[in-house]
Amino acid sequence: MSVEHAGKAPPAPSIWERMALSPHAHRPVLTHALIAAAALKIADAEGIAAVSMRRLAAELGVSSMTCYRYVSGKDDVIELILDTVRKAMLLDDTAGDWRTVLRASAMRFRGAILKHPWVTDIPGRILFAPTPAFLAVTEQHLAALDGLGLDVAQMADIAGAVTAYTRAGTHDEVTRSRLRAPEGWTSPRDVKDANTARLNWLLDAGDYPVYERYIREGVPRDGEQARFEFGLDCLLDGIAARLPQE
Repeated sequence: MSVEHAGKAPPAPSIWERMALSPHAHRPVLTHALIAAAALKIADAEGIAAVSMRRLAAELGVSSMTCYRYVSGKDDVIELILDTVRKAMLLDDTAGDWRTVLRASAMRFRGAILKHPWVTDIPGRILFAPTPAFLAVTEQHLAALDGLGLDVAQMADIAGAVTAYTRAGTHDEVTRSRLRAPEGWTSPRDVKDANTARLNWLLDAGDYPVYERYIREGVPRDGEQARFEFGLDCLLDGIAARLPQE
């Protein structure tokens, strides 16, 4: 089923359509999988900004024109590697109840972002474009919720809430890590120590008693992972409480 855009020219075919409609009749010099693997190597080592057609060609040992036989430009390449990362988010086993599947999927999503932090720098025009793996991950989420007495919109909202929590929390973690690096801080503890004097001055006025209790008495969780899982379980508990009762 296609989506019509009244008054607008139809969008250009995606990389996925072109791959399906234009198989190479001759023996290929490259494959889209090889291009994705080379681009992923560059992005993981140096960030997404380092991925260019010239750099990709050098990594593959071919000319830039050879690469252009397979992709139309950098956007296609980023879409290919994004789909490769998303494939790693797919669960090998979807047995179990909805909570097991959504929780495991969230953990996979978090792990993929932490392994490939350049994902947080992808332009929206590419990030929001559907890819095969994006649809496959979404299908797993919806299938896990199917049969619980929810309509399709509710299923999508629940899956979206878990995805949004995972994306926002992990993107924030990546961003905070990047911001600490130029200051020579390697952990949240370093940030706290660097701001102890300022914080004490603000707290001494007594205007923030609950926050002060948190600072003085709170036992920090054992790392970002524990904090993420606690929040995820709170979210899943809330979803469970809202599901139709049998």
